[in-house]
Amino acid sequence: MNYILVIILLLFSTVYSQDNVDSSFIFSKYEHFDYEKNGDKIRGILKEDNEVQIICLGYSKYISLKNNEINCYTICKHTIMNIIKLDNIDAINCKKLIDTLVSIDPTKITNEIDKEGNRTIVMDGGEFEVSVYKSNKTLKLYSYSPNTYMEDKFPFAENRKTFLNSYLNLTRYFYDKEFERVKSLDTIYLFIKRGKNVQYIADINKLKNIRQENYFFNFNCSSGQFINLNRFSSIEPTNTFYKKKSFLKTNSDKILHSDYLQKFTQCDLEQLINSNTKKVFIIDKDEIKGGKIKIKEVKGGTYCF
Repeated sequence: MNYILVIILLLFSTVYSQDNVDSSFIFSKYEHFDYEKNGDKIRGILKEDNEVQIICLGYSKYISLKNNEINCYTICKHTIMNIIKLDNIDAINCKKLIDTLVSIDPTKITNEIDKEGNRTIVMDGGEFEVSVYKSNKTLKLYSYSPNTYMEDKFPFAENRKTFLNSYLNLTRYFYDKEFERVKSLDTIYLFIKRGKNVQYIADINKLKNIRQENYFFNFNCSSGQFINLNRFSSIEPTNTFYKKKSFLKTNSDKILHSDYLQKFTQCDLEQLINSNTKKVFIIDKDEIKGGKIKIKEVKGGTYCF
């Protein structure tokens, strides 16, 4: 009887001990101590308290989670550029993606040795990093994205796919309906005012019969360049046309102003104004004369790096 009692007590003690170990984890069994206190620094920028769980996607996107309330922050140079508060349905789905991420073993998404023992050298594709913070604990996840690196012949391929899909799905919560609307446009007009943020330089090469107009954009968190290229001898360039001022009103839903463009980071702006995904025209305020506006098709944009 005494032996049975001892066994029961030992079993109870083991279970109780395991429960204690599990409960010591704040959000993931792969977390570790945040020695550099990066979580405190980020919470200070976001003005969030210590109980908030912070998920960092790259270097500009931050998600705060507390009591099922989720906010998505876009940050640039320690300044909050945009905040989107998720509704209940989006918050539930976002929380599921976060739970999936923190359940991933970090060591199983970076192994570069295939099943034959050969080391894989990654030469292309993006790099994705997630950092999670809560209280004084942190978790870091890092992996690559090339399709060749996701093939089944490499170890932990499914973990990498899960990590990348979760990461990309989380990034969708940082953009509002207006961003998605502008992104979907096949034609946009950039209304610009030359000055501190927009510089204009015209290059003329008479020998090659080339006239190149350059517009350089330099905002706080992004930059870019657009080029209008024509023959110098052309009286009426083929990619330039004129419209009445009423054009500005009738096409206002396709016209983007500088104060709107400078709200975005480099990578966000790339999705909106690059000429390789849509037709881009510039309306230069300095060229509005006699009740008519000059509209020039341009090539270029801004590029995420």
